Amino acid sequence: MEQEFEDYWGLHKKQLMTFAPQDLKEERLNSSKMNTAGDWLLAAFPIIAMIFFLQAKFIQNEMLNFVCGLAICIVLWVLCEMAKPYVTGKRSVVDIDKDIKEYFYGQWKDGKLDMH
Repeated sequence: MEQEFEDYWGLHKKQLMTFAPQDLKEERLNSSKMNTAGDWLLAAFPIIAMIFFLQAKFIQNEMLNFVCGLAICIVLWVLCEMAKPYVTGKRSVVDIDKDIKEYFYGQWKDGKLDMH
């Protein structure tokens, strides 16, 4: 994309998001909601895994055991967030934002977007 549009996008992204097409705005809003069974399973999995790790006491030092359990929970949460589009069928916010940006880039190229 051209640098002039990139600069404009960087300065006005928040305002442009409010004027995005309704279907993209709704998809973006719904992508972060916990409205499917997959969302709930992916949210609970890291916590359950941490609890099992803490109960197994693989490490005898309680503080070190907790830190390792917390690290496992964080890593699993990140992996679950990465897997969410495949499990729930929802697109990621990054992909939706990319489509919104491409929509406004098309508007800009056609001269329909006021740059001031």
